[in-house]
Amino acid sequence: MDTTPDITNDTAPAPSGAKVDLTQGPITGHVFRMLGPFAVAVIALLSAGIIDTIYLGNLSTEGYLGWLPFFDGHIVDTTRDLGVGEDGEPLSLGVVALAAIGIGYPLTFLGNSANIGLGAGTMSAVSRATGQGESAKARRYAASAILFALMVMTLLTAMMMLAMPFVVRIMGAQGQVLTLALQYLAISLPGLVIVSVANVGNNILRAGGEAALPSLIMILGAVINILLDPFLIFGIGPFPQLEVQGAALATVIGNTIAAAFAFYILQIRRRAVDFVGMTWTTLKAAWWRVGSVGIPAAGTNMVVPIGTAIAVGAVQNMLGTQANAAFTLTSRSELIAVGLLYALSACIGAITGQNGGAGRTDRVRETFITCYTICLVWGTVMAGVLYIFRGPIVSVFTSDPVVIDMALPYFAIVPITIFAYGFVFISAAGFNALGRPLFGLTYTILRSLVLYAPLVALGAWTHGLVGAFVGVAVANLLSGAVAAWWSLKRAPMRAQNS
Repeated sequence: MDTTPDITNDTAPAPSGAKVDLTQGPITGHVFRMLGPFAVAVIALLSAGIIDTIYLGNLSTEGYLGWLPFFDGHIVDTTRDLGVGEDGEPLSLGVVALAAIGIGYPLTFLGNSANIGLGAGTMSAVSRATGQGESAKARRYAASAILFALMVMTLLTAMMMLAMPFVVRIMGAQGQVLTLALQYLAISLPGLVIVSVANVGNNILRAGGEAALPSLIMILGAVINILLDPFLIFGIGPFPQLEVQGAALATVIGNTIAAAFAFYILQIRRRAVDFVGMTWTTLKAAWWRVGSVGIPAAGTNMVVPIGTAIAVGAVQNMLGTQANAAFTLTSRSELIAVGLLYALSACIGAITGQNGGAGRTDRVRETFITCYTICLVWGTVMAGVLYIFRGPIVSVFTSDPVVIDMALPYFAIVPITIFAYGFVFISAAGFNALGRPLFGLTYTILRSLVLYAPLVALGAWTHGLVGAFVGVAVANLLSGAVAAWWSLKRAPMRAQNS
């Protein structure tokens, strides 16, 4: 890690290429200006995943849900052996579906994490070039980043498709849990290539300080996903009842439309990409610049789903399908609290990237402090909200009494530590934009592989699902403390040259 002292330049010239100049004006104002639209977009995006989980958790072998308006879904195959739960009663289709997407989620999370990392490389290269006033270079980097992401994600998705039958079995999937997990992944994984275009386009716009358009791209995909969900999952009207495949297909369709819209905005409306003047020499140079941050950042983000896969596998193998269903629904419930923090991590990169590129290290440090403060306040408030409404939240996802009883202790243990988890991924995002991805990689490995996965497994082994929840909480607190302390006390705040 670079330990060269910071050199603050309060008189650095404004970046001429910036759509919005983030090197001038109050840091708090920039954070909240960007946070509003991004929060709406991220919450919409996360809501699609939450709604998927709610619908799948309420799948019924009778093919009827009285609370779903105009529902006339088809009766599902009642001959499937779904197994029995801890109480000796047959498992419902909803519980099995929850366990299946819990098994499949780490693999889709792995691909999405790679996309986020490639987006971070795009953000870093484009925002630093913008901060240094080199708008033509920023456009070349942007165009190259789209091609780079398509290439990397095509290769990664092909490898994951080959590996998925082995991975889900290692995680403990059997019977219908295995069948549904494979059905879900067969559609979700190829769709990750399409996501790469939307994600990179989003980051190109954010690197210039824009908030509304990148948010609109995310919202568009999420809204289409949410609208299609009930039709494709339950088989409303002429649509087939596709269950977990329907949830996956709705997501892919939404992401495809979002990617097309993103490319239109970049190429036609903003002219933020330049493919025309591209040569093999300039393409290689741009790929090196984007990849120097994007590949380590992708590796950083991919550490998280690897840790998640280990944890989910431990819960499934040690505690069974109902415990895995409870672990899955609590993870989705957590998205209610972390949505704003994810949005905050989307804001910090543009601000640290532009200010770091312009030599304004005092403003970079101020950005970290501001974002940590927001994490602490928001996380504390949402911990109280989740605890107060824990009963209704869990009941929305499932009606299985055993799964409900298993899930409820989570709300007294984990949410109060979510702010610290926010410190980890916000620190990573901020340093990625500075061209220093090894900081984020270190923080993330500490949280996910050194602490989270082993502590969840140990807790599950010694004290069941409650022990697993305690493991999550301890991992959050310890990793968050390290990330915040090291970032503010030891890490350099200067950006690497673009």
